[in-house]
Amino acid sequence: MIERLGIRPKWRNAQLQCIPRLLEHQLHIWWLPLELTEEQKERALKLLTEMQRDKYERRKSVAQKDAYLAGRYLLMSLLSAYTNTAPNHLELSYTRLNKPFLSNHTQNLQFNFSDTSVAERSVGVFAFALSHDVGVDIEARDRRSNFIEIAKRRFTQRELEFVHEDGHFNSEKFLAIWTRKEAFGKATGQGINFKMNACDLASDDQHDLNFYDSDRRPWRMLQIELAGDFIASVVHAGHQTMSITAFNYLEI
Repeated sequence: MIERLGIRPKWRNAQLQCIPRLLEHQLHIWWLPLELTEEQKERALKLLTEMQRDKYERRKSVAQKDAYLAGRYLLMSLLSAYTNTAPNHLELSYTRLNKPFLSNHTQNLQFNFSDTSVAERSVGVFAFALSHDVGVDIEARDRRSNFIEIAKRRFTQRELEFVHEDGHFNSEKFLAIWTRKEAFGKATGQGINFKMNACDLASDDQHDLNFYDSDRRPWRMLQIELAGDFIASVVHAGHQTMSITAFNYLEI
């Protein structure tokens, strides 16, 4: 059951002009539909960098283009609110492995973004923290792939045991572990370019996990329960428990 695969935050509404202040040892999570009005689309297109414009144009369908555009627009809008900087004055850069960061701000704002879609509905999850590397991943529960073969190659023995129940493969538990690994890779900046089958993120039926990477750096994983269609995970640096403020509506 998906209910035992994630914590249940108390979701809030927020206005872009008065987002609650982000403090040390706090984690802000946003779960938002990737939808824009026509006016917002026009503004969003003007904010795209040359590289982002190329990625936007290479999307195969109008729905995919709209979701990409909305994700970048919402990210820039949130970064603008957290930094008190106009979106067109933000300088969003990327590491060699494509992890985004703000290159023109001294405050140590860490952030990450993930999106997915189900039945033509696209949603995004955004995570923000101060002075703690953070990564987030979301997957639609109806995603289909050769999960069993992926698990054989990418999962540890404990993770394989976690995703098998009474001799049956549990695809929801697979996606739970997969989002954990993706979120961890995004938090470190490695993406999926790390030895996944050497990083054990099984946690029985617990929704959080303290663990170490290969360099003995501490990390903490949180599985987040969204609506029944989605599974998400957030990973941040350090073992300290961070208070979570979660939003599922943003008035722009």
